[in-house]
Amino acid sequence: MPAERGLDGAVQALALAVPLPVDVGVRLAGTPPAAVESAAYFAVAEVLTNVTKHSGARRAWVRLSFDNGLLRTVVGDDGRGGATPDAGTGLAGVGRRLAAFDGTMTVTSPPGGPTVVTMELPCALSSRRTSPSSGTG
Repeated sequence: MPAERGLDGAVQALALAVPLPVDVGVRLAGTPPAAVESAAYFAVAEVLTNVTKHSGARRAWVRLSFDNGLLRTVVGDDGRGGATPDAGTGLAGVGRRLAAFDGTMTVTSPPGGPTVVTMELPCALSSRRTSPSSGTG
């Protein structure tokens, strides 16, 4: 969960649990609100689960970035393609979760691949949390 390790660390942990190589890249200069972090985390988890179960991919990637008030999460794979939010409950559920935060999801998945799921959540970032100094002053 993001609360314990932040969105970056939580997504890294998700990637390590997937049975194929997942490259993770993060460009966040701060921390999204906890509810947005949670929505993004569960969206990535669901999409990576779909990659594992349905894509036949040899590798996948996750990119997290923030620009112009949007937390952008992109999950892609080199699998067979053909993914659609209409095909089952997984991606449709991700879309509903993001919509609750005025977020969007776009799925590009032509037959033969690759599949790229782009998710955007409007939010503001706060300064990264730092631990209190342990030195005596």
